[in-house]
Amino acid sequence: MRPRRHLTIEVSQTVISMLQQGYRETGRVTERHRSGRPLITSYTDDGFIVNSVLRNRMMNATQLQAHLMEVRGIQVSRQTIRKRLHQRGLCARRPARVPDHTIRHRRHRLAWAREHLGWARDQWASVLLHH
Repeated sequence: MRPRRHLTIEVSQTVISMLQQGYRETGRVTERHRSGRPLITSYTDDGFIVNSVLRNRMMNATQLQAHLMEVRGIQVSRQTIRKRLHQRGLCARRPARVPDHTIRHRRHRLAWAREHLGWARDQWASVLLHH
């Protein structure tokens, strides 16, 4: 028999009291109607957004917006996508860009490679030991 795992949920005493009171009054626990605009994405859509980004870390909000429309048929703003990712602890990433090698760099590198083309293992071993 496997040991039981205990689930710990951090909920304030006020929330628990309000849920108990609501249950006593209505006999069930449901979310109250909230003011403000309803969310355009469901919990499942939010999961899809997060999973898409985790599969392809270089996908930006614009690409994700198009992907969401194509796969799930939902039109969502880029800002909404950013909010959903931020809520799950994911932030924007920008790939590091390495400057292109100039012609001078390429020539220097090629000359270095030609100079060391005939080196034996023991010569390379001495270089590796010193660094």
